[in-house]
Amino acid sequence: MIECDGRQHYADEAGRADSGRYAEMVAEDRELRLRGYEVYRFGGAELTEGSATDKELAAFFDRLAERYSG
Repeated sequence: MIECDGRQHYADEAGRADSGRYAEMVAEDRELRLRGYEVYRFGGAELTEGSATDKELAAFFDRLAERYSG
């Protein structure tokens, strides 16, 4: 499972850090892992920061493919 985390995962409507929201997110991660899923999280900024993003994502998916091919 691949997750892209934006502000809604860790902040309230005013943009302030919300430890309750964050706790809910990590609790869901644990539940998914206990059910046998692997969770790969990306922060929203990782996907919007320019040309390096394409290279980083390509490298991640190449490594993921290597892990499961063979």
